[in-house]
Amino acid sequence: MCLIYKMVLNSRRTLKRGGARHNNKSRTRSVRKYSGNPSFAAKLAAFILESVNDKINFSKSTGFSNKHHQVFGVLPYLHMNISEKEFRKQLKESEISRNSSLTRLCNKSKLNKKLSKVKFNCTKQSKSGVYSINESIIDSINNRWSIRKNGQKRLRTIMKAMEWQVKNKVIPASSLKWAANL
Repeated sequence: MCLIYKMVLNSRRTLKRGGARHNNKSRTRSVRKYSGNPSFAAKLAAFILESVNDKINFSKSTGFSNKHHQVFGVLPYLHMNISEKEFRKQLKESEISRNSSLTRLCNKSKLNKKLSKVKFNCTKQSKSGVYSINESIIDSINNRWSIRKNGQKRLRTIMKAMEWQVKNKVIPASSLKWAANL
């Protein structure tokens, strides 16, 4: 009976301490989480940076390297603090060429003929396909911020580097407007 009592007592102590064995070596460093409502530019950056899996190179003399196209490519969006409206406009401006390309591919595959029984129309359906891609991208950027942990981590690295650049008058403070609500 005494042995069972000790086991119950030990398990209660373990629970009070936060779970399994409490070991300082097994503690992980807490990661700063963003609070507030991130700007569209920050959400876009996390979307773009999610696939960057190694260290981001930053030099105090030359800035960010072009090792990662995602890092190098996200910078204009951040410096401009691009809004959803501006980004949508960019997507809209490229719709005609993307629609033409998809329509050509669809016609090359002879889908109008192969799918005539369901009244398939390469022109109309390609246009809908491109529009759907645009809406899906915007939706993903806006609604998947919370799951983009890696993208947020890379964004914090960029933010710290840009804060250093602002402090040292390398870039203007307006380049960090995207980080205002973080």
